[in-house]
Amino acid sequence: MKRLHIDLAPASARRHLYRSHPLARCLALAAAVLCVVAGMRAHGLFNRLDALAQEQEHIASRAAQTARSRANVARAPVDAKQGAAVNAAVARLNLPWDDILNAVEAATPAKVALLSITPDASRALLRIEAEASSSGVMIDYLKALEQQPLFVRVDLVRHELAKDHTDGVIRFQIEAQWQRAVS
Repeated sequence: MKRLHIDLAPASARRHLYRSHPLARCLALAAAVLCVVAGMRAHGLFNRLDALAQEQEHIASRAAQTARSRANVARAPVDAKQGAAVNAAVARLNLPWDDILNAVEAATPAKVALLSITPDASRALLRIEAEASSSGVMIDYLKALEQQPLFVRVDLVRHELAKDHTDGVIRFQIEAQWQRAVS
């Protein structure tokens, strides 16, 4: 005889759950858990996307504000005196100090005392005030400066016997023109 399955219970979710295979129930539970996890992850990503959109709006507004302020600054004319002062400061900062000081140091003997070194960036000119014990030492110093490859021209501007010393110290001033950098 064949077994007959008779079920007189009304159709309901409980009946379908009872009649389903246990593996199908486990898979359905796992799918439900994965859906919840995916929903939470999607919620977090949407929140992050909203935060990034707000940050983008903030950056765009700051960029627009910066562009407006740049436009205002660019429209303002520069005063001629202020422009000349800025150009002079830039020229002084762009002096080849290392090369100049190395050339002066290489040419200066022990018998010459340097009092001051003053650059004139607009004319590429270096004014040197120094003292020497004799005129021969002064002439040797001029020749040593002329031998330096950085200096194009070296001139003795003035010289005098120092009045405050009784041992015959000669105080002199030299102008040395350096080569401008080719750019």
